[in-house]
Amino acid sequence: MTNVPGPQQAIYLAGAKLREPLFWVPQSGDIGMGVSILSYDNKVQFGLITDKKMVPDPERIVERFASEFNKLLMLVLMEPLGKAG
Repeated sequence: MTNVPGPQQAIYLAGAKLREPLFWVPQSGDIGMGVSILSYDNKVQFGLITDKKMVPDPERIVERFASEFNKLLMLVLMEPLGKAG
């Protein structure tokens, strides 16, 4: 898993706005799944890449992602302001 802070404003290439940059976590050896998190232009993107031999049904991960992320978001929003971890 990796997270990469990208440009917080839109960037342009040859006059065209880059809308959704993306990158993949390098896969090799016995790494069965890579998750990438990239921020860009006040948005966040998540990418998932898997080794078919180790993760034969990656769509199950994608299908469950939104609901699990919403649970995590709720927990964060319920924390008292200024709480030191």
